[in-house]
Parts: sequence; structure tokens; C-alpha cells
Amino acid sequence: MSRGWMCHINTRLLPIKAHYFFFFGAMGGVMPFLPVLAKNLGIPSTALGLVYTVLPFCVFFSKPLFGFITDLFRNIKLIVFLLVCVTSLGYFSVVFLSPIDNVKWKHVDIQCQDIGKSISLRPYEYDRRCLRDNLKKSINAKLRFMPCDRNDSRILQGKVSIWKPKNATEEDSVQPTAQLWLEFTLDSNFSCDCIKNGSSALKSPKIRSCLLGDSVYKTYQFWGFAILVVIGGTGSAAVFCLSDAACYEVLGDRSDLYGRQRMWATISWGCVTLLAGFCDDIATGKSDNMNYVPGFFLMISLVAIDLVLLVKIKLSKANFSSNICQDLGQIFSSCHTVAFATCVYIIGSLTGLIWNYQFWYLEDLGATRTLMGLCVAVQCIIAEMPFFFFAGWFIKTFGYFTCIIGSFIAFAIRLGLYSILQNPWLVLPIEIFHGVSFAIFYSSMTGYASDNAPPGTEATMMGILGGLFEGLGVATGSLLGGVGFDKIGGRQTFRIAAMVSSLCVPSLIIVLLILKKLRPKDRVAVPSSIKN
Repeated sequence: MSRGWMCHINTRLLPIKAHYFFFFGAMGGVMPFLPVLAKNLGIPSTALGLVYTVLPFCVFFSKPLFGFITDLFRNIKLIVFLLVCVTSLGYFSVVFLSPIDNVKWKHVDIQCQDIGKSISLRPYEYDRRCLRDNLKKSINAKLRFMPCDRNDSRILQGKVSIWKPKNATEEDSVQPTAQLWLEFTLDSNFSCDCIKNGSSALKSPKIRSCLLGDSVYKTYQFWGFAILVVIGGTGSAAVFCLSDAACYEVLGDRSDLYGRQRMWATISWGCVTLLAGFCDDIATGKSDNMNYVPGFFLMISLVAIDLVLLVKIKLSKANFSSNICQDLGQIFSSCHTVAFATCVYIIGSLTGLIWNYQFWYLEDLGATRTLMGLCVAVQCIIAEMPFFFFAGWFIKTFGYFTCIIGSFIAFAIRLGLYSILQNPWLVLPIEIFHGVSFAIFYSSMTGYASDNAPPGTEATMMGILGGLFEGLGVATGSLLGGVGFDKIGGRQTFRIAAMVSSLCVPSLIIVLLILKKLRPKDRVAVPSSIKN
């Protein structure tokens, strides 16, 4: 074979590719499923939003902190190794949490139907909107009552769903003044001629998070989940940031090749998430409670390989700054950098909404764990991978700010389509926009940090922008998303987010035009690979 046809492999870049592949793959088996795992534990969306609001604040401080420590001591290999250990230990401990024991009998009014095997129920102690979201399809439940001619209770097995009168709209049942009725379909024939008043009660594990008056904040499951997720999330975010800094150190002047290294993280994340979702569905079988254990063991296996790899590879930080704080202060005196950082924060908010509530929303639409894993696989393999591969070309051709504008447009379309989604399987073609909304944005963010940071401050600079993205930004999206899902529902929440993203496009264009007039000498870095 001619040498001209042989594929050249840069062995110097193989270790960083392998680290991206194994660590991100390990996280992909667990992190995307944590919100629905919390729901399975009985943690409501508002409480989950609180957890994912605290977590990004920890990330906001930890990313610059670990970046500063790395720049100061220049031992990135040891810091990454320790963080990988802490992260995997924190996440794996979540698997030992048991569901909150609040599956209780709750009083309902009961009305027997004249035709068929169904009974109408009127609940009093459940949140109406939460029931609407959780009863998109029938779920298993038990109904207890006392017949008039007996002194002991009877318990019936069946399925419960929302009962909606003819000509009623979907939103009618969640209006404050509307009466909500459920339909209980029996598994066997039964005739309820007479039932004692006040003797009927309903119980179902699937709607325990909808109970009113039971505070989840008094349970050890909530606090255990919150603490472990904060530990794991903070550690993983710091590893993500330091891995990017190490990648740019290895690439040197070829920063345009960053996307081609980072796409291996995308490949593994997508494949492992799909595999984990499929294994979780198999392990669950016909049980009412989802089994997420396979994903956690996938994580441990891949982390073990990554730790062995980190021991073997040579990873060091070459550049050094004698005055990190002064160098960074000079960078953030640029109006363009402040504008860029603001965009990073807003995109972090939009990303946080999707990260923490997309699966919650899909589950409400009836999606399986396999579909959720397939959704992430489409995001990674079909959307992210090609855009990461060509990210350097996009940045060279259009510039950092134009790529950010493109990300805002992609977010507006993507979130707008979520808001009108009816069939959960149709989310798959929508995820194509993830390539622009995340891959192009993330490459622009890390590239901007690398090209604008003085030598020796790259990790700290990436930590600051990463903190704004995964810290303050994701915190805002998590908090507002949790409140939105509880108060106005998922559709309206995504619709409002799409409108916000749409408004950011003309706003950023106006800001850039003003800066061009007022600060013509304010320099914005170009990719180092095309500098003269």
C-alpha cells in the first residue's frame, strides 16, 4: 500500500483522547439519569430544582479554585486523579439510597360507574398539576374501601389515570377552581353497590411525589441525594474543566484541533448512556420502581480504567504565571470579554434547564429509559461529534461571537419544539440542534479562554468561564426550571426559555455594534492556530 494512503495517528494525543473517552463515558452512565432517579426516590421537582441550584454554585466556586490550584502548583495529573476518585465515590453512593417511604393511603371520594369495570375517584391530598404530569398513562394503584354490609376493608388492584369529561381540554383539569377526577380501572370484575362514607383511600408509589403536606426535606433520602450529587457534580465539573486545560496544553499552537479530541468524550457519553438506559430497562422488567444499578456499575468499570490510564500517562502544565490575579484582571477589563462571559452565563441557564428537566419532561410524555438513552446517543453521536470535529473551522470562519449567536438561535428552535412536543419519540430529530447549541458553543468558550488568557492562567480562565456556565448559569436554569415545572408546567417553561433565547440574538448584535463604535481598539483574540 502506498504511504500516501496510510492514516497518520498522532500518538502524542492518544492519552488525552483515552482520558476523555473513559471518564466522560463513566459519567454518561449515571449523570443523565439522576433527575429521574430522584423522581423515582419520591423527590418532587421543586426539591430537585433546589439541589441543582446549590450544585452549580459549588461548581462556580470549585472550577476557578481548582484551576487556580493547578496553575499555582502545576501538578494537574495528581489533582485530576484525586478528583476522579472523589467523583466516582460520591455518585456510586447514590445507588444505596432507598425510595422515600411515603406511599400512604390517602382519602378519596369514590363514585361507581354504571357501565364497565371502572370507578371514579376524587383526590384531595395530591397536587393537581403533578397528577396530570404523572398520569399521562395508566399506572398501578390500590384502592381500599369498606362496603356497607361489612365491617372490614376491601383492597382492589387496578390502574389509575386522569378522567376527563367529553369536550374538556387538557388544561381544564389543572385550573385552580376545576375538580379533578381519576379513573380507577379494576383488574377483576367487581360491583360496588354501596360504600361507607369516608372509608375509601388510594395508594400508588408512582404518585407519591405528588402528595401535599408531606415534607421531603425531613427525609434522609433527600439530604443524602443532595449531598452525594453535590460532591459528585462538583468533582466531575472540575475534572471536565481541568481536562480541557490539559488538552490545550498538549495541543500547544494547534488549538483548532481541540474539538477532534473532545469528540471522543461525546462518543463515549452517547454510547454509554444508551447502553445504561437499555440495561436499566432490562433490570427493571415489569417492576413499578426503576432499577438504575447497571448504569452505576458501568461507571465504576470505566473509572477504574481511567485511573489506571492516569497513573501511566505523562501530564504536566508547561506554562506558568508569576502574577495570576493581575493577569486575569487585565483580561476582564475588556468589554468584549465581559459580553462574552454574560453570554456564557445565559447559555448556561438554558443548558441547565435542558440537562435537569428534559428527561423529567420526556417521562411525563411516556418515554422509556431506552428512549432517554437513545436521545443522548443522538445528541452525542449525530449532533455533537461532527460539530466538535469541525468546530475549529467554524471558529476560524465565523469568529467566537458569531458562533455564540448561532448557539442562541439553535436553543430558540430546540426549546420551542420541545414546547409543542406530543410524541416523545419525536424528540430525536430535535436533538440535531444540540450540535450547534452545545458543541459549537463549548468549543468557542474553551477556545476563547485559551486564546485570551495570559500564559500560565489558562486553567484559571477556563475555570471562571466554566463556573459561569456550569455554575451560575446552570443554577439559574435549575431553579427557574423547577419552579416553572411546578407552577406552569413543562410546556410553558420551555416556551418561555425559547423566547428568552430568541431575544438574546438581536441583543448581542446590538451590544457588539455599540462596542465596535465605542471601543474600536478593544481586541478579541483569534484562534492561536491562525495567528501570524
